[in-house]
Amino acid sequence: MANKLTAVVIPIYKQQLSDNEVISLKQCLSVLKKHPIIFVGPNRLNPDAYKSICADAGFNLLTFDDCYFESIAGYNQLMLSPSFYKSFFDYKFILIYQLDAYVFKDELTYWCNKNYDFIGAPHMPHENRDGRMQLLKGYTKFINLINHLFKTNHKISNVGNGGFSLRKTKACYWLLKILKGKVKAWGTHNEDGFFKYWGNVFYPFFKLPADGVALRFSIEESPLLSLKKLNGELPFGCHAFEKHDWETWKPLIIKHHRTLN
Repeated sequence: MANKLTAVVIPIYKQQLSDNEVISLKQCLSVLKKHPIIFVGPNRLNPDAYKSICADAGFNLLTFDDCYFESIAGYNQLMLSPSFYKSFFDYKFILIYQLDAYVFKDELTYWCNKNYDFIGAPHMPHENRDGRMQLLKGYTKFINLINHLFKTNHKISNVGNGGFSLRKTKACYWLLKILKGKVKAWGTHNEDGFFKYWGNVFYPFFKLPADGVALRFSIEESPLLSLKKLNGELPFGCHAFEKHDWETWKPLIIKHHRTLN
């Protein structure tokens, strides 16, 4: 049984980090230092570069088979493996923090207390094509019927991105165990799309937030527009800050960057 609220889980696989990955890591170690921080990586990894950055913050590494870190497809398989979540059963939640993410403030306990099973930055609905998350067309019709019959207003959740995401450990574990065949059929597609698709289908047994709530948790796509929706208030964190409108994020990251004590 989980006896701790949460841990920050940082996937690593490189021997050397880029400048922005170092910034991301140092910010995480500084802002989220009150929480357990656990690195996950391949057995073959030499972690010296990470140890030197962590310094007095301490370094805790949990290793998995090398195959999970050799490609994006391998990483997706790890994130869809029940055994991965079982490794963190001591924690009710885990915050996945890839090193293209950036955390602005420590709201981790706040978001844990919201008790969602999965939360990450909202995505726009994907088109129907190979490698993309399919629109929940049939399920949308079903939800519309339920809303009409019971006078409710439930909507499909477009949550969310997995690179900076909070996951309820046992909820994710059991979803993947129950849907073992669906996981296999999912193949090498993005793991966060699996939680979005089946999280919606399993509502209300698997709890995803509304898009507006998720935007306050994290931003990935259209940063400038997303920040306007938040009236200029920064979210808990963001993902892929170099990939999506670096010019918008750069001054905010410079302004809010902390150094390790």
